Amino acid sequence: MKENKIQRRSFLKMAGAAMAGMALPFKSKQSEAQAATAPKSKADFWKINPENGQEYFRQSVVNTSLVESEKTIWAKVDGWWQKYPVRELDDEFITWHINDHLDWYDRLQTNREVGNGGQHTPGIATCSNRKTGRGDSMFHLNNAFKSVTLVPKKEYIDEYLAVYEEKIETGGGPYSFEWKKALVEDSTYWERSVLATTDLYSGQDYVMQNYGFKESHYLLNTMANPVANVLYIDVYAGIESPTWEIRCIAVNIHWNDPEANELHEKYRKCVLYPHKVQHGGTIDIIGSVFYVIEEFNNIASDAPPGRGMRSVPSYTYPYKSHLEYKLKRLAGKL
Repeated sequence: MKENKIQRRSFLKMAGAAMAGMALPFKSKQSEAQAATAPKSKADFWKINPENGQEYFRQSVVNTSLVESEKTIWAKVDGWWQKYPVRELDDEFITWHINDHLDWYDRLQTNREVGNGGQHTPGIATCSNRKTGRGDSMFHLNNAFKSVTLVPKKEYIDEYLAVYEEKIETGGGPYSFEWKKALVEDSTYWERSVLATTDLYSGQDYVMQNYGFKESHYLLNTMANPVANVLYIDVYAGIESPTWEIRCIAVNIHWNDPEANELHEKYRKCVLYPHKVQHGGTIDIIGSVFYVIEEFNNIASDAPPGRGMRSVPSYTYPYKSHLEYKLKRLAGKL
């Protein structure tokens, strides 16, 4: 009996020591108050470009070296390196995207209302972990609306950028609304495995000075966990609006990176040059390339596809209806 008591005391002492060394799963009120009033990120990815003494970053959780040769991309998702096949958006999505883009242009030219959403401004969802963040939230999930675009195929991209460069530098050249509309109408002109966007706020002096933060939640999330879900919805269709979810691996590009991937830098300019022509301002803005991995059709239709079915790559679901599911369950086949 005495030996059992000694063993029990030793066990309790060891357990107490272990608990003392563990991080408790809650924060003090003081730390929560500090997080709410003094946002400060845990980002450790900023470096100095020795050529100009200015900051840049390079993403360390993606490897795109096999995208061209094998149509695969390596990414560190949820803490694990995994290989993902890069796929192409299907005809239904591309057709909708083109038609919605043309309707958007027509509305601009005829002074009709142009709403946010549609092909121009989808929602983008990202997530990460408690090691990231800038101290202003207890969560690590972010949703943001961003201007997202298709990009030209590689054989067209230099000519495409040259037209914009001439417009920016001289105010002239072949650029016009009609020139761009003609390109938009050509479904064979656009790369189907890539979407591109920008991060307008991260690393911008005016944001740091006026708003007090250096990185957007989007950037902090994707620098650690490079997954982006891009959600489109047709804002003009009304009932049963077409809606898609494109699940992607996100590659972030900094304009000051001395060893930036040449193709990724061109993709970045495919977003920033049109932005500069339409809105002015600098092109020294972070870009993001989304490599398409999966596409889901989320339209609320009465028949497939839709309601969250995966369309790229195609997937055969085990039940054609909820009734079939219930009958099989009643028959004991599940």
